[in-house]
Amino acid sequence: MLHSASAAASRCYAWESNINLFCCKKYCMNGTSSQEVAAKVDEKLLLDWGARIGAAARSEGVRPAQLENLIASLDVVQGEREALLVTAAFALRQAQRLGAGRTTARLVSQALLELYEKGYRKEEARKMLGFAKWVYEAVPGFRGRPEQLTLESLLRQLAGGR
Repeated sequence: MLHSASAAASRCYAWESNINLFCCKKYCMNGTSSQEVAAKVDEKLLLDWGARIGAAARSEGVRPAQLENLIASLDVVQGEREALLVTAAFALRQAQRLGAGRTTARLVSQALLELYEKGYRKEEARKMLGFAKWVYEAVPGFRGRPEQLTLESLLRQLAGGR
């Protein structure tokens, strides 16, 4: 038990130096494991953001390679949470540089900021962006405003429902 408490304290110290004191107090001090944190991930949130981003990318004619570049940009920095901020900035930069995909970049940035604020990490961001790529590949064309889109509403549209 002492070894476990010592390991948790070491993790807390490392996190504190990375300005993650809030997460440390919330997850280390109460004995919550990383698997328990992962179990608390709101997968509907990831799926809905993925649907919005994928539909927006399709409607704006974003190239599939750009979605792959977003996923790859998560590995530019080692920080598990900081990577979300880097990828959000990269999305905005790419839209500006290429002159296309501004709505997609805005949605990516909003999504990654929300995930960051909720304490999510690269793994969750990678799932969300991977799902966005699936939606992009599955949706032949999307008309409308993706900002309020959910996966369920997109599936209803594609199935010809309400």
